[in-house]
Amino acid sequence: MQGRAYFQCILALCLAWTALGHAQAPVDARQKNVELIKEKQALHIGTLAYLWGFPIVDLSRQMHNETHRVAPVQAVLAPVNQFFYNQNLITPETAGELRAPNSDTLYLSGWFDLSKEPVVVQVPDTAGRYYTLAVTDFFNEVTHLGRRTTGTHAQAFALVGPKWQGSLPAGVKPINMATQKVWILGRLAVTGEPDLPAARALLQKFNSAPLSAWQAGPAVLGGPSKPQPVPAEAAKAEPLGRLVYFEWLNRWLQDNAPRPGEEALVRMFDQIGLGPNSKFKADALDAATRRGLEAAIAEAQALLRASSQQPLPDVRNGWIFPLGLADYGENYLMRASVAAGGYANRPEETVYAARTVDERGQLMTGNNRYRIRFAPGTLPPVGAFWSISAYDLRTFSLIPNSARRFAIGDRTPGLLREPDGSLVIDVSSQPPPRGSANWLPVSDAPFSLIVRMYEPDRAILDVRYLLPPLELTN
Repeated sequence: MQGRAYFQCILALCLAWTALGHAQAPVDARQKNVELIKEKQALHIGTLAYLWGFPIVDLSRQMHNETHRVAPVQAVLAPVNQFFYNQNLITPETAGELRAPNSDTLYLSGWFDLSKEPVVVQVPDTAGRYYTLAVTDFFNEVTHLGRRTTGTHAQAFALVGPKWQGSLPAGVKPINMATQKVWILGRLAVTGEPDLPAARALLQKFNSAPLSAWQAGPAVLGGPSKPQPVPAEAAKAEPLGRLVYFEWLNRWLQDNAPRPGEEALVRMFDQIGLGPNSKFKADALDAATRRGLEAAIAEAQALLRASSQQPLPDVRNGWIFPLGLADYGENYLMRASVAAGGYANRPEETVYAARTVDERGQLMTGNNRYRIRFAPGTLPPVGAFWSISAYDLRTFSLIPNSARRFAIGDRTPGLLREPDGSLVIDVSSQPPPRGSANWLPVSDAPFSLIVRMYEPDRAILDVRYLLPPLELTN
């Protein structure tokens, strides 16, 4: 009897335990590990994917927003495979959404789809006038066409995508691109208002057309195909801070190959459902993966902010020379950071030296007066020209001023030299007592300075050339 009673007691306890288990439904410890792995893989791989893919998604976003009417008024709008011409001298009123724009050149830009056939870009004879077309693929690698690399005579280039096979007409130079879509940002030198009509006339002669349309038209330079209408209205694309970012990246990976050597890297993205062999849908994510990818976006954006604010190694007399903005290799954080900051030319084309503080390490403001003194023989050694521009430090916009002067440089008329041949540039919010011929106006608010050096000499690139310090004169 005792054995039977004991057995019944044990059975009752087991039944009670089973009932309790059903009531509380404890989570299987193994499932906890599955959820942990999903979330952490999504976080870590997703952070890498976000940074690796940033130029791809950002350029795709810009392409959509500048080839569709996404606002009643927008700064840039043109169909795919055609140029948009900004025929205005850049001023605070005409800069649009450009960040830290120059007032040395007129701009043109365009988005080109090379997936079906090459696109022919025709350029006029600029008779030595400086221009550059920065052709940027979606890996943020830049190829420059223009005075420095291809001369200034009239010619035709064919932007050739990675999948196209065929032959080009005689006299058309192939420019092989690594991605099926590319962006061109062009600059054509202009010297103030008197030069504007001539510069505008040249700007309009930069044309483009798909190869088949170009061949069907006039077989001479300057014969673009008939412009197509701008696409209908569309919603503005803003994917950078949302999970839809990974949908954009996933679609691109399905239609494009990574750079050679990165095949294994992008296949790793498949482990979280967004590589080339996956179909990523943000609204179909499980909870753990969603948490991980949301954290990945925050992590990657924090890295981008930190990268944009870290000190750079090449500082000369207080001027920062960002020369490493071209060959990124596997430094995906730097590549993404440059894209987030507005993209960049290769240093052989232009070098932009910048500063935001004075000789004491204090923010520069118009409450002080400053001077930049170029001793004889120390002007920037360039093949084209140089200029100094001032920008509002908060907005990176040009600074309104009564003199309507937004840059000063070697093409500025009426500059005065010192008796010993030095060139002294005055930087202040009010005209200097000695006259305004060499005055670069600023506002009372904090500002930054950028020295642009077009076609820089080797001395600039190999750190032998030093810009003069900024002198506080009050």
